[in-house]
Amino acid sequence: MNVFEIVKSRVQPDTLSDNELLLKVEEVAQAIKTYCNRGDIPVDLKFVHVNMTLDLINYEIKSKNPSNFVVAKSVKEGDVAVELTTSTTTGEQVTMRLLTNYTPQLNRFRKLRW
Repeated sequence: MNVFEIVKSRVQPDTLSDNELLLKVEEVAQAIKTYCNRGDIPVDLKFVHVNMTLDLINYEIKSKNPSNFVVAKSVKEGDVAVELTTSTTTGEQVTMRLLTNYTPQLNRFRKLRW
């Protein structure tokens, strides 16, 4: 099975269309290639690629409900006052967060550039 087929089997039906799933798989593939300075993705990273794609999909599903990303904007201790706001992140920030979660696994396949 390739990465797309594995991701499709693990995602709830009707969550995303096949084209949207393929786009997510390709987006993560490009992030892996860029981070590792490679033109290919090694076979040993197959399930890392799958898990990163699933994390991206799950993040985007959760981000549709802004209440999932409430953060403290300011905190005041005297007479306790907490001001909350919703966090907004760009696609690039999400991808970078995914990369940092998988950095130890990706570093084994990283190539140096001169």
